[in-house]
Amino acid sequence: MKKFLCILIAITCFIFPISAFAQNEEISVLAPSGILVDTSGRVLYEKNADDKMPIASVTKVMTLNLVFDAIESGNLTLEEKTTISQYAASMGGSQAFIDAGYQYKISDLIKSVIVASANDASVALAERVSGSVETFVAKMNAKASELGMTNTQFKNCTGLPAENQYSTARDVSIMSRELLKHDDYFTWSSIWMDKLMHEKDGRVTELVNTNKLIRSLSGCDGLKTGSTSEAGFCITTTAKRGEQRLVSVVLGGETSASRFSDAAKLINYGFANFESKQIVVSGQTQKETVKLLKGCENEVELIALSGVNAVVKNDGSDKVEVTVELPEEVEAPIKSGEQIGIKRVFINGVEIAQIPLAASKDYRRATFIDKLKGILNIDK
Repeated sequence: MKKFLCILIAITCFIFPISAFAQNEEISVLAPSGILVDTSGRVLYEKNADDKMPIASVTKVMTLNLVFDAIESGNLTLEEKTTISQYAASMGGSQAFIDAGYQYKISDLIKSVIVASANDASVALAERVSGSVETFVAKMNAKASELGMTNTQFKNCTGLPAENQYSTARDVSIMSRELLKHDDYFTWSSIWMDKLMHEKDGRVTELVNTNKLIRSLSGCDGLKTGSTSEAGFCITTTAKRGEQRLVSVVLGGETSASRFSDAAKLINYGFANFESKQIVVSGQTQKETVKLLKGCENEVELIALSGVNAVVKNDGSDKVEVTVELPEEVEAPIKSGEQIGIKRVFINGVEIAQIPLAASKDYRRATFIDKLKGILNIDK
């Protein structure tokens, strides 16, 4: 019986090597570069996270960011169709095999990029958003700069090998967190298999998700894989369990399997050793108030315009601090929702969030009659 139990335990550990982590267990990844962050950008683990490396199709995370930006700004719609150029249809590598000269719905092209990492669909979207791939790539680099991705340079929208095209694990985590802000992304991110219909001849392209972790890692619902001989095997992935979401990035893995193992190991480590703690609730009345001048009331009641959950170590060792910046006084009238001040949240001295504080209602300016009632102590 003892031999049987030992064999059973050994088999279990072999089959499920990344299923869970004990609290505070140390972790290491095989890949040369990696990072684990929460949605605020707080780093929970890192290894050579600022090393510049090719990232292959993980590049498409930025491509998708610009596409969803265009949709949310009204410059693009999911239902519209675009005609595919010969250049877009000629892309090698991962493809959806779209036909030049024919029209495809924007939503189908997005699905092809998210699920199957289609290079041809990526170029077609870039041409529709910006008119040319060159202009689109310039926007990709501008967006990277805007987001604070200081060690990234894009040369194309696909991640196909190009001279002097690189990023870092830290920068990839930044653009990954940005993509997660687009709710439409999740329409396709968890699809395992789907189909793309072609108008030209009625043929069907089978789309299979390149991110195997959406089937094997608890809570995983994105993001993107990539691999070339130059970049090795790369992945940025995210998982949500309860109210807590984490993002892990692995670059330069030796094999596809080791890439997935490292990414899952990081995610499981994060959930085993950190917990989400609600610091500020969106819309909640704050204990702080501000003196009101020339109004019908003496103080302005404040509410938080957004909320924040901080990911902290579950052994209680992290120090959470909240500071408030408010003027000594404000003058009526004040509109409901008008920002008055700000709350800053720090973990171990590092700022992770800023929450605007605003007036909870309208505060009108006191009239002569209001003042007279006040003097006479008449109920207003």
